[in-house]
Amino acid sequence: MKEKLLKNWGLKIMAVLIAFVVWFLVANIEDYSITRTITGIPVEIMNEEAITGQDMVYEIVQGKTVDIKVEGRRSVVEKLTVDDFAATADLSELSITNSVQINVDAANAAIRKEINISVVDSMMKVEIEERGEQKLPISVVTVGDTQEGYAVVSAAATPNMVTITGAASKVKDIKTVRVEIDVEGLNTSISTRGELILLDADGEVIDTDKITTNISTVGVQVTIQKTKEVPIQILPAGNVAEGYSIAGDIEFQPTTVLIAGDEGRLRSIHEIVIDDIDVTDKNSDFETTVDITNYLPEDVVIADTTQEVAIKINIEKLVEKTMTIRLTDIEFEGQQDGFEYEIDDDEKLFTITMTGLKRDLDTLTVQMLEPSIDVSSFTGEGTYQTSVILKELENIQYNTEIHTSVRVEKSEVTTEGTTTENTGNSSTTENTSGSNED
Repeated sequence: MKEKLLKNWGLKIMAVLIAFVVWFLVANIEDYSITRTITGIPVEIMNEEAITGQDMVYEIVQGKTVDIKVEGRRSVVEKLTVDDFAATADLSELSITNSVQINVDAANAAIRKEINISVVDSMMKVEIEERGEQKLPISVVTVGDTQEGYAVVSAAATPNMVTITGAASKVKDIKTVRVEIDVEGLNTSISTRGELILLDADGEVIDTDKITTNISTVGVQVTIQKTKEVPIQILPAGNVAEGYSIAGDIEFQPTTVLIAGDEGRLRSIHEIVIDDIDVTDKNSDFETTVDITNYLPEDVVIADTTQEVAIKINIEKLVEKTMTIRLTDIEFEGQQDGFEYEIDDDEKLFTITMTGLKRDLDTLTVQMLEPSIDVSSFTGEGTYQTSVILKELENIQYNTEIHTSVRVEKSEVTTEGTTTENTGNSSTTENTSGSNED
């Protein structure tokens, strides 16, 4: 047996060597070396305090992620992913051009031995600026429409202030912080939470990269109550300048207001009265704007989008007008049966002077004055001194009075036993006795 094993040993060794060479060649053909690009490896920042410790902030302008080329055996390289690599940038090594080297290595030591890594762009660039801070109130904005007949009367955030820090150039651009709450179809108050939204002066949302807030969400209480539409009444206070008057109706918009509050409280409110618009000594048209909320009862709020009433009061100069009253224009009031009444005056025409607005005086007629004499106190025959009564008219002031005399006589009896009927400026009396019977 030994002789057989040792026989032709040189050929046997050669065969083993040939077999190894064949195996090596086949293995390398199937698992040849390849180069592969792996992109988007996130870069971890190290030693941030080298910048932030100086009360500065930074922003990465290039190099948040890095791409690499990996060379190695196909069986190894093809299985590699982003997670098999660690990329770091040490800010303590920042150059004067605000650049720092990105280092990439395999996360696993076994893989590290199998591959070669080259970084496509190995530099990270950053911008550095001073750190800024400001505190802003948090406003609550409701979106959507509540159920018809209801309205949001208040919406408050807790806490109601937020502290914002970051790059000074970005922090100063933040003008508003708000929370949006959806109230679509609601008819009752709610408590919820909302996320903060940072806005610039144009109402655009600001990118919060490298901006931090001490809170990210807040609690919000939204109060929803019943609504009611009521009219507005304007009552001016004081007196306009002498010789002037308020002309026509006071103009104002809106003429009604939508209010909200407890349903029982709303039932007792029928109008909102604005009664302190001071027109003292005004001699020309007067315009003003008032906040309706100042005239609301306690626990009632405005549910309209506008809270202001625009008011215009027209003020015009008073003018004079003279009118003529004939005797036949004057009526007797309070006549007594059995007497006749007649104006006893040499004057056949009376003049009356009045003051008012031109628009009112231009349309005024004698009939509208309704001139009359009250004779109810004239109890017997005789001549009585009296005055003509004129109807009180809005915005009309009488500057003169008409004084005259009225003669009172007993009525004459006709043959039929009835009193005579007088017309014009004398009275008419009724039948005072029946026919005589023998």
